[in-house]
Amino acid sequence: MQNTTYGQVEKILGSDVELELFAVLNDMTVEAARAVLERMLEKPELEPEFRDYIFSDSRSEDFKGYTAGESKGYQRGHESGFAKGALLGCILGGALVLGAVICLKRG
Repeated sequence: MQNTTYGQVEKILGSDVELELFAVLNDMTVEAARAVLERMLEKPELEPEFRDYIFSDSRSEDFKGYTAGESKGYQRGHESGFAKGALLGCILGGALVLGAVICLKRG
């Protein structure tokens, strides 16, 4: 069962018009928007053996909470870093194009 976020992401990726609209609204290229949305569809899953070990009755509640928090924090940090990299790439690309245009006008 998919939640609404994954359904919306799949809908945007399935339509070139919606993908372009998403890119324009978020001030990024279509390629960067596609990469960000595809990354959103990936969700790290624990192997069943690890899940059984972590959430078994022999584990303390503190251990379970620590493990869940660590996993969620890693996931959020990874997603933030990817989005930040894509955004900085777009900004740097725009700056380079602007610099090239200025150099060509002067030359």
